[in-house]
Amino acid sequence: MKMDVYDVAIVGYGPVGQSLAIMLGQAGWRTVVLEKQSEIYPLPRACHLDHEAMRIFQNMGIAEQVSEVIVPARDYQLLRGDLSVLASLPRIWETPSGWEPSYHFYQPDVEGILDRTALSTTGVELRRGVAVTDVRDQVDGVELDATSADGTREVVCARYVIGADGANSVVRRAAGIAQQDLGFEATWVVTDLLLNEGEEPLGVPDTGQVCDPAQPTHMAWLGGRHYRWEFMLVDDVAPETAQRPDNVWAKLARWVTPDTAELVRSTAYTFRSVVAETLNKGHVLLAGDSGHLMPPFMGQGMVSGLRDVATLSWLLDRVLRGESPTELLGAYTASRSAHVIAYIEQSVDVGRIICETDPVLAQAKAVQLENDGEAPPFQPPVTALLRPGQDDAGRLSIQPRLADGRLLDDVVTGLRLLIADRDALAGLPEPTAGLLRSARVTTVIVHGPGGTTSLDSDVVEVAEPDRRFGSWLAAAGCLAALVRPDGYLYGVAVDSHDLVTLVETLATDLGVVAPAQVVAPA
Repeated sequence: MKMDVYDVAIVGYGPVGQSLAIMLGQAGWRTVVLEKQSEIYPLPRACHLDHEAMRIFQNMGIAEQVSEVIVPARDYQLLRGDLSVLASLPRIWETPSGWEPSYHFYQPDVEGILDRTALSTTGVELRRGVAVTDVRDQVDGVELDATSADGTREVVCARYVIGADGANSVVRRAAGIAQQDLGFEATWVVTDLLLNEGEEPLGVPDTGQVCDPAQPTHMAWLGGRHYRWEFMLVDDVAPETAQRPDNVWAKLARWVTPDTAELVRSTAYTFRSVVAETLNKGHVLLAGDSGHLMPPFMGQGMVSGLRDVATLSWLLDRVLRGESPTELLGAYTASRSAHVIAYIEQSVDVGRIICETDPVLAQAKAVQLENDGEAPPFQPPVTALLRPGQDDAGRLSIQPRLADGRLLDDVVTGLRLLIADRDALAGLPEPTAGLLRSARVTTVIVHGPGGTTSLDSDVVEVAEPDRRFGSWLAAAGCLAALVRPDGYLYGVAVDSHDLVTLVETLATDLGVVAPAQVVAPA
């Protein structure tokens, strides 16, 4: 009997697995999610999002819902042991994505939105209480051995499997994908609190890092009555002892007591810096913590998983459609690995400051922090799947805000060719126009204030009152910018001739095939 074959099987249903299911389902692919837990995990883990994560949620169509359960985190302070301010690093810069630089949230709130969206997305099937025990990569797909909570065993077949099953990923181990340890390790007790009704808000910064060699500490307001504290283990106490409520309350005494707040959870975590040697192998792909782990000191763990989702979903969509060859999936690893390693290394650098327990070295680092002042936002470029030799290629693209208040991605997504001059399109050779169609690139003319708006033609026209994108394009001396679906700039063209080269380079990188060979989702 022929087995039912899904387009994609996702193992793991945390925020990364949920987001993958939403994006692949919205693209029309039949997707099954296998999750060993019978219910959504009710306690918080991640607590930070940034502007890029919000742009990804925007592309899922849920940014407005998410905005209702998160709070901007603008106040970032490095503190001494006596809680005096060592350095203030406000998160108030203008971002390319059009969203606030930083947000805090209570994870069950955001995860609930993702869960409801995934369950309402056509083509997505969630199967809870199902543990995957093995994955076999076959010639034309994968087979997954799965066991239900009642002991029933079955084989699930799919064209591709994505391991979003965390640090101890069954999918990664079954595929034989090794990991590289980048050398950082520190154990902290992570504590979440709910302030009692009627209590005055606690006087803590949105984000506070206490650089105290006697007790490195992190604190954050997550919105509403939710707060988080994290304490590094420094006194040789076993993690299971350090996480006990009596020990935690003793460390919290400067801010809160059992009379004023409820201890939601207290858990010891060992923070590490690890990356898989590849994120794709045959029909097996990794996303989120299954592919990389980083210390939490920049709040980029969950965000990096969402970046994986944004990149993988559009590349896999092209491969599933037959628009690009399977080899394109190698660009997923090439685009994401170096980028996530850059964030890991930066997080480790920040962690080495915060985790310093030698008083002399801690003082030297404190002096350095005071002398350095405010650092620019850390936003490294991706280094693959872009036009080589261009300074801006690989950077996050500017998302214009339109005359009606919407952001560009609310109007058009996917591969986009953004151009400020309609006349430049008139002389575009037909072969180049054909490549744009075959690659499914939408051409968008970005006008200035008072410009035309038209969403009904092959060429989308929008008006940008503040001319932020238009001014950047002019300052760069460019005619057009080609933007990837995940928001990163593929490359720019300086004139009409260069535009032809830009499109041809993209088509080569994507391995664009003739339209007759392309298939739509079933």
